[in-house]
Amino acid sequence: MRLLYRTTLGLFFLWLMVGNGLAAGGADPTLPATPSIPLFAHTQHVAIDGRLEYLIEPRPLSAIQAAGPAFADQWVESSAKGLSFGNLHPPVWLRFGLINQTDWERSWWLEIGSPTLDYVSVNVYRHDRGAWHFNPPTGQLLPLETRAVQHRHFIQPLSLAPGEESTVYVRVATNGELMVYMDLWQQNAFLLNEQFQILLLGLFFGALAVMFLYNWSLYFFTRDRSYLFYVFYVFFIILFALAETGLGNQYLWHQVDWLKGIAYPLFASASFLAAALFIRVFLALKSEGGWVYHFNTFFVAYWGYATLAFLFFPHYLLIKSVLPMAAVGSLVAMATGIYLWARGNTSAKYFIIAWTFLNVGTLLHVLMLNRTIPRTPFTQYIQMVGMVMEVVLLSVALAERINRTRKQQRMAQDEVLQLTENISKAREEKLMIQEQLLEVQRQANEALEVRVLDRTNELERALTNLEAANKELSRMSFADPMTKLFNRRYFDQILASEIQRASRTQHPLSIILADIDSFKQVNDQHGHLIGDECLRMVAKTLSRQLGRSSDLIARYSGEAFGILLPATAPQNALVVADRARNAVEQINFIHRGRRIPLSVSLGVAGWIPTPRETPDLMVTAAEHALLEAKQGGHNRVASADAR
Repeated sequence: MRLLYRTTLGLFFLWLMVGNGLAAGGADPTLPATPSIPLFAHTQHVAIDGRLEYLIEPRPLSAIQAAGPAFADQWVESSAKGLSFGNLHPPVWLRFGLINQTDWERSWWLEIGSPTLDYVSVNVYRHDRGAWHFNPPTGQLLPLETRAVQHRHFIQPLSLAPGEESTVYVRVATNGELMVYMDLWQQNAFLLNEQFQILLLGLFFGALAVMFLYNWSLYFFTRDRSYLFYVFYVFFIILFALAETGLGNQYLWHQVDWLKGIAYPLFASASFLAAALFIRVFLALKSEGGWVYHFNTFFVAYWGYATLAFLFFPHYLLIKSVLPMAAVGSLVAMATGIYLWARGNTSAKYFIIAWTFLNVGTLLHVLMLNRTIPRTPFTQYIQMVGMVMEVVLLSVALAERINRTRKQQRMAQDEVLQLTENISKAREEKLMIQEQLLEVQRQANEALEVRVLDRTNELERALTNLEAANKELSRMSFADPMTKLFNRRYFDQILASEIQRASRTQHPLSIILADIDSFKQVNDQHGHLIGDECLRMVAKTLSRQLGRSSDLIARYSGEAFGILLPATAPQNALVVADRARNAVEQINFIHRGRRIPLSVSLGVAGWIPTPRETPDLMVTAAEHALLEAKQGGHNRVASADAR
């Protein structure tokens, strides 16, 4: 469904650019207020960022509509070195002028260096010819083959005739953070710059890969949990950097449609989760307790939730909180390290040094993205340098901690050996010393017993917690995550139990099977998200029709629900079924200003079961009744024949 949605959007954008453009004719667009950028024979590279205008799209527009006189006074001149519009921003149009000041035709590559943009379209109006040139839309949500040049960034070739003046219109849209910076290159200059960037990226990912493999081998031999969380942290840092640079979408997950739009926030959340767990173990926050432990627990919970949310049910509103939480989390981590360092935690000193490199690099990178400082190769890659330095220093800190622990163990062993020698000498000298040693031994045994008792109590508490966790897991295994009702497995178990009870008490037992009518049409016409909301509303409505604590409702299958009514005769079950049918019919489900009609068909079966009767007999009867209701025209209640 998500792939269909993205394809439809892509076709819609293509229609906006071409279909509406043809309908509008060849109307001459308004010229940008900023002067056209002159291109000379010696020009190899031009940064477009601070020399353009932008228009925040009030409604879906084609290039011709955006360039028309109706929006002439809505274009805003950008004086910054780039554009940053924040999260969850509507699509934005950008335009800038070019003029070829040479006597021959020149070809250029327009590089849009923002690989996390969902959709990008580039259109050119040639003033001398009074004609438009439309290019197919592209973006990270569209196949890599839609790009004119299959590159991690969005590259669009441009060709200008001698003396020609053109205006380039670029439409960008994304569900994440909307930041745009553009460069115009001669092809040879672009390839030279690309070689330099690939070299830097290769060094960066090579350093991270080496640290990953090295520390993974250390974990394999030491089984120290600090190394395990550190390895996970480096792993997700690599994935995050692949998403941020566009290399992941170019080489790894360009065929994985569901991952394209969420890779950046997903791996960012996962890396922060791994970092929080690493800090928790590396700095021994549980033994420290207090605010440092509670803050860390909060961030572990938040980043764990964010990772799962992006992975299973991505909600783009969550993106709004990721960057602020990342900033707050970094500051809290720094405060935690400084606080523990002041309290004598040696590991905190190395952590602060490593974390400072990352924070300084990230700060400079963010200032560059927000156009506070110029965009240079240094500011563009300083965050990666900070990441590498942090990873290397944390690895050094882990090695130092192990060495320090081993040194402490050797010192303790030396002290034990020295104490043993002193005791032996004392035994030889005086019997009194021997008695004193026996007293010391007795005290040591008492202390050991206390420690054993403490460990036993801790084990009992752990077992109690494990038992509670197992109970909670068992409860969750019987729950349907979509509707919050019981699932089919629980329904079958309770039905079998109620049949045995009814056969002993000789009370009637009834079941109702309810199925949403035309549910596939709802999914096809409105999408699976609306279909899921439909399931939840019907589930809640059916639940309200049950009046006794012994009654049970469960999600029986995709759009079917099962209702179990102990000690209820079939005729009474028919009353409950008709009441449920009427309640569902009254649901006022509004989507996009239109009511979506909902109804259910219900099949009822019930009798006094025999001791050896299986649940299949009653379920089959209810299913036949449900089929009869469906064939009778939907929104009906049918009852199985009494046995």
